[in-house]
Amino acid sequence: MEALTQHDVRTAEEDCAPLSQAKFGVAMGDPVATAQRRVSSEIDDEVIDAAGSAEELEAAFVITSTMVTLASYDSPDQARAVLKVLRSALASCEGGFSSFGVDKVSTDTAPEMGDEAVAFTVTPGQDDAQVGPTKTVVFRHGSILAQFGSEEPGATAPTDDFDFPIALIEAQEAKLD
Repeated sequence: MEALTQHDVRTAEEDCAPLSQAKFGVAMGDPVATAQRRVSSEIDDEVIDAAGSAEELEAAFVITSTMVTLASYDSPDQARAVLKVLRSALASCEGGFSSFGVDKVSTDTAPEMGDEAVAFTVTPGQDDAQVGPTKTVVFRHGSILAQFGSEEPGATAPTDDFDFPIALIEAQEAKLD
């Protein structure tokens, strides 16, 4: 898997670039080191066997795919400044941004992780190639930012909702402690 760069996910609206970067798992700002992994949920055979309807069976095959990015900065202040820019982008770009057909950006309640955290959902327009929303959480642990951008590739509508994989974030936070 080739990692995307800040150059790959530029937006026409410069203020919205941090949202696009976080959505796609691109390290924001100027980190000194980064690591990326894609994590996908697994299909549970027991859930398939227990499905009592076509809807339950269909739901059993839905997976969540998450891009996890860890970015290390020279100091906690630098990491804090990156989160400040991300929060500013959330305030400026609620109406979406044109480069990726994003119709809406909404701030979510961030999990209580690390020293501080931000969470948001990016909802694509009806004509975008990506159908479902992307949920993103970024938390700071000292001078490290941990980013998680999750989506369900099998989504059929921009309004499809799903539970964010909080266990994944908790596991990463435990490794940073």
